[in-house]
Amino acid sequence: MATTKKTAVSKTATKAPAKKSASLAPAHAGIDWRSLYLYAVCLVTLLVVLFSTVALVNAILDAVFPDPAYVDPYLKAENAPDPALLQQQEDNNQRQALKNIFTTFSTMAIAAPVYLYHWRQARKTSN
Repeated sequence: MATTKKTAVSKTATKAPAKKSASLAPAHAGIDWRSLYLYAVCLVTLLVVLFSTVALVNAILDAVFPDPAYVDPYLKAENAPDPALLQQQEDNNQRQALKNIFTTFSTMAIAAPVYLYHWRQARKTSN
């Protein structure tokens, strides 16, 4: 009869790995939604500021050099518009350009601080 030898099995206490808090989660665990949100807001507000800057330059140029009033080149001399009407149209073009200056400046004044705030928050998150 064959005797089987039983080997001693050592029972060691295994420690459960310590649970990590939510703030110490590894970066590769998934998408960091907060950083994604912050960078998306930064991108959108930066684009708003850039396009507003271009619109501001165009509005300034329109205010300095307003579009002349349109006169039909095929119009007969007896049907020519009144010079006062032409001047009024040119003044309206200049007034509209000034409104555009204030509109684009206010857009930049709102978007720039929003961008700076979110950019600082994103930099704090990444550090």
